[in-house]
Parts: sequence; structure tokens; C-alpha cells
Amino acid sequence: MGGVLNKMETIIKIKKVNNVMKKLLFLTILLSSMFLSSFVSADGDIGLVKQWNCIDLYNYCPTCSYINLTVIQYPNQTVSTMNLAMTKINKDYIYQFCGTGELGSYSYTTCGDKAGVLTCEDMDFEVTPSGFVWTNGLYFLLIALSIGIIVLGYYVEDAWIVVLGSFGMVLFGLMVLFYGIAGMKDSVYTWGIGLITLMLGGYFGLKGSLEKLDM
Repeated sequence: MGGVLNKMETIIKIKKVNNVMKKLLFLTILLSSMFLSSFVSADGDIGLVKQWNCIDLYNYCPTCSYINLTVIQYPNQTVSTMNLAMTKINKDYIYQFCGTGELGSYSYTTCGDKAGVLTCEDMDFEVTPSGFVWTNGLYFLLIALSIGIIVLGYYVEDAWIVVLGSFGMVLFGLMVLFYGIAGMKDSVYTWGIGLITLMLGGYFGLKGSLEKLDM
């Protein structure tokens, strides 16, 4: 009789874990689809800059006596035409640009007398919420560990382990809200992912705490 009961308890536990894993798998797919549908390539000729920060637009020309910044194209394809002199520092030419309110890829054109001949060059850079690329790997690692810990907590039927996993989800949500996600087209996606993860982390944490306290 005892063996039958143990088998039934094991089956119930497996079903319970499977149900939780299905829900978490759905969550993972949902978050992943939001990530993938909103990514842009996070690179650029002169690198990355955090949204709303300034960046030094750059060109190198050892044979130029001048270089002007002539055109800037924004991520929404708006083109701003100008003819601004860049500051010469040794063989480098720099212009500080602060109009980085829009997320995505920017390109700019510079023209100068390279080797005595008027020459124009195009370069680009990326504006991201965080100004970094490496944060995405950290985010994926954090959310994967959090989900794994929550599944482990349900498997061993330890509510405190579930609560521990929920802390990871809350931390993930806060990091996304504060630092953004590199490569996102729209900050609305960033806030959406952050808030959803925060609420889910709070749900699992509260549910685990109430179960532990038998409330």
C-alpha cells in the first residue's frame, strides 16, 4: 500500500512540475519573441552610445586641412543636412553630437580635402538604451538561472527556493528598467519586458511565501 501511495505522490509531483514548466516555457517563448522581434544590430563603425548621451563623431585623415560634417541620418530615416566644421586634433577630426534621443542606427557623412581632393565618407553608430552589448548575455543568464531555480523549487517542494528564483526575476526586471536592453528598437518594449518580469517575479515570490507560511 505504501509503495502505491509513494508512486501516486511521485506522479502528482511530476505532473505539478510539468505544469509549472509548461507555464515557464510559455513565458520564456513570449519573452524571447519580444526580444527577437525588437532587436536591431548593435554595432557601428564608431561604436555604441547610450540614449540621450553625447558621442564624438570621428574621422581620421592625415592629409586633410579640414573636414566638415555634412549630413546626419536618423534611425527613422530623417536626414539633417548641415555644413559644420569638425575640430582637428592631430590627424583626427571630431564633432560632438548630442541628438541621440532615438534608438537605432545613425549614419553621418563627412567631406574634406583628402590629399587635395574633395572626398566624402559615410560612417555609422548605434544608440541603445544601455550603451552596451554585453548586458544581453547577462540578462539571458540571469533569467535562465531564475527559471531553473523556480522549477527546482517546485520539484523539491521547497517554497523558499521558489522565492529565491523569484528574486532573480525581480532583479532581471529592475536591470531592464534601469539599464535597458542593447539592440532594442523601441523603449516601450524595454519597459514592457521589465514590468512583466517584475510582476511575475512578485507573483512567484508572494505565492511561495504564502505556501511556506501555510496561508
